[in-house]
Amino acid sequence: MSNKITVIAAAFLMLACAACDLVDPSKVENPQITQDALMSNAVGGTTPLLSGLRRYFAVAVGNAGIVTDMVSDNYDNRASYFSNILDSPREIMPGDLTLNANLVALPASAANPQDGMYFYMQNLRAMADVGLTTVVPNDATTTDEQKAEVHFYKGMALLLLSENFSAFPIVEKGPAVAASAVVPIAIQEFKTALATTTNAAMKATYSLALARAYRLAKDRTNAVAEARASLALSPASVFFAQFDAAALGNRCYGAAVARTSNDIQPLPRLDFLEPKYTAAGTPIPALKAEEAHLIIAEAAVANGDLAGARTAMINAVTLAKSRSTLNYNDRDVRLNRPSDTTYVVKADPSAAAKAGLIRKRGGTTIVVTSPVSNTSVTAAEINAMTTAAQLYRGVYLLRQEIFFFEGRRMSDLGIRLPVNQRQIDGNPNITAASAAATVAVPGYIPLSDGLDQFTIDAAARTVTIAYDLNLILANNIAQASPFLAP
Repeated sequence: MSNKITVIAAAFLMLACAACDLVDPSKVENPQITQDALMSNAVGGTTPLLSGLRRYFAVAVGNAGIVTDMVSDNYDNRASYFSNILDSPREIMPGDLTLNANLVALPASAANPQDGMYFYMQNLRAMADVGLTTVVPNDATTTDEQKAEVHFYKGMALLLLSENFSAFPIVEKGPAVAASAVVPIAIQEFKTALATTTNAAMKATYSLALARAYRLAKDRTNAVAEARASLALSPASVFFAQFDAAALGNRCYGAAVARTSNDIQPLPRLDFLEPKYTAAGTPIPALKAEEAHLIIAEAAVANGDLAGARTAMINAVTLAKSRSTLNYNDRDVRLNRPSDTTYVVKADPSAAAKAGLIRKRGGTTIVVTSPVSNTSVTAAEINAMTTAAQLYRGVYLLRQEIFFFEGRRMSDLGIRLPVNQRQIDGNPNITAASAAATVAVPGYIPLSDGLDQFTIDAAARTVTIAYDLNLILANNIAQASPFLAP
């Protein structure tokens, strides 16, 4: 695990100036800037600390978007430098090249080439820890809003780790802690942030983070309460992981759109959602109000309130379809894929075919993209859902579409990754046989690369997905939903 002091020192030295990407701390030789000096005189340090936290948050979210959406049924790794093993989750090992790769570019001084999504989440946590214990208490200029934001980023680091890994250390070289024991710590960080801020927009964000964490903690009552509180404060809130083309590009865009040799493509029934990000500076939605409606809907089904669930789902659809769109000249030739609006898609071999999910691409084709949210689900379809099983399937379909390429689907499927190899090699408390070092895949997940399988009948203009994972989740909802799982 990266040394905490190194992380925070890097934040000071890299981010205290506007041209932070041009600074290499390894080459700075200033006897006045020492570890002791930084820790004994932290006045003004919270501002660069927050710059570092925002940066590592973006990097963590960007890495998670690429890795976990390929592990899930959202993306199929057809031919790229990313590991093909990700398409077969049960085969994932801690030493996998993509899990251990730095997928989001950082300056050489701030990145280890073996850092993957796990270490960026840990770096975010470590930087927040040092900030809260050393910088913030000793910086007389720290405002309540800044203090709240540091607590928020610590909470997000712990939440991201808990959503994607079964167990992991939360102190340097410490023992692995089960994700279920870490989520309550994240909840406390979000509660502290919420109690510290007076900014209505940030209150909405922190309440939504709390709702998301309470859902993971299987706390139906508090998850719904915080979801409603967030919507009351801001009915259309979005909190983004921010990128810019010059200093920190959105590699989700780089992997799926601006590729030269990469060929990762969405499951055909999700084709209408791509491209989600159309420029290196496009931000990634990390928390948005649609999730509050979906939390309320999932809890309502669990409570037997089917009418309330339908209302909340329709609210989520209405909000998602109200989000901004933009036109994009999509020159992707979409090799070996359907690329014609005449194709219909079946969610599995027994499902009815649905039109409007496949787009025409290539040449001068203009497509309408949705960088925040979109869904194919309609209010009429939701009103036709009359059983709990149908509504659970609908909730998870909405979560899949609305959170597409945001690094959320793998967690919803119940898959958890192993910590990466460098953690095992450098931490005597983590062994290759431990739960932290082992991928966790529920029994209902298809074998091998079944998550990405489909067939094309060109004559019938029909694409048939091998497995409807949302139906599978609904059929295994007692295990799949945090509101029902033991």
